Formats: sequence, C-alpha cells, structure tokens
Amino acid sequence: MKKLIYVSLILCAFTACKNNKEKEPAEELVETEQVPDMHTSQIALDWQGVYKGVLPCADCEGIEIEVKLSEDNSYVVKRLYLGKDDNIFEENGILEWTEDGGSIVLTEKVKGSPTLFKVGENYLLHLNQKGEIIEGEMAERYVLRKQ
Repeated sequence: MKKLIYVSLILCAFTACKNNKEKEPAEELVETEQVPDMHTSQIALDWQGVYKGVLPCADCEGIEIEVKLSEDNSYVVKRLYLGKDDNIFEENGILEWTEDGGSIVLTEKVKGSPTLFKVGENYLLHLNQKGEIIEGEMAERYVLRKQ
C-alpha cells in the first residue's frame, strides 16, 4: 500500500511540474505579438509643422512650395510657380503614412497623382512617383525645411 501511495505522489508531482512548464495564455500572446519599431519617423519625430522650399520646374524658374502637416494627419499644400503668374495653388487633404512609418503620401485631387515625402528631422524630402529618393545634381533642391 505504501508503494502505491509513493507512486501516486511521484506521478502527481511529475504532472504538477509538467503543467508549470506550460505557458499561460497571456504569456503566449506576449511572445507572439509583434512590437512595432519605435524608431519610425511617424513615432519618433516631431513631424507636425510647416515646411518650405523651391522645387525644380521644367517650364518655370521653380515651384515655391509650402507644406503644412497637422497632428490630426491633415495637410495643406501651397504652390507658387515662379516666373509665371502670381496664382497660388492650394490643396488639402488627409495624409497617409507608408507601412514603414518613414514617409507620407499626399493624394491631391488637382494633381491627380500622389506626392510622396520622406520625413526626417526638421525636413521633408520630395520623392519620385515610385517612392525613391531623387538623386543627381539637383537632389538638394528636393528638400523642404521645417520653419
């Protein structure tokens, strides 16, 4: 009878130890849940504000541009085509962040195609239609500085 009690106690102890090694449901969620990278422009930078610059223009002296980004993800873009008339073209809407949180997309109704900017510390870098950095002699002219 004593042997039976000892064997039962050993089995109970073994079963209890095995159950302690199993993960709690909350622990499993914590381990499988992906934590977002906290170093994205969207999260880490003070990106709201007004940015200005003069972009290159094929048929004018340049495009004076002002981009205002607000905390509620709204934007206002003003463009003045230098050397042409004095009309300021204004567009507004809601910006979207790229998946990596490093760039913004402004889908403007007037232009018809989206305008993309890489967001940096106190600057916006105008990107091409594929979302790539514009390189070459005029690359510096695609930077808008925060005011």
